Amino acid sequence: MTLGDIDVAGELIDLNFQLLRTQILLEEVLKHNSETMKLPSPEAMNEINEFALKSIQKKFPNMNIGRKEGEEGEAQTEQVEA
Repeated sequence: MTLGDIDVAGELIDLNFQLLRTQILLEEVLKHNSETMKLPSPEAMNEINEFALKSIQKKFPNMNIGRKEGEEGEAQTEQVEA
């Protein structure tokens, strides 16, 4: 599927690959350095999540992106139908 000159399906696949690769890399770094690393507090993680959400909302202002609770209570973004 394309929008203008953008291959939307290809971009989604690329972004999902990059996200999963980054997640796996981070998990490996944490696993091998857990004794020496200081992880963000829950409050700091909430601030990070809010910053990320606001950044996405700013990048896509007309998409009505907001929060929803994930299956495990994790904050996720969703496109809200207008």
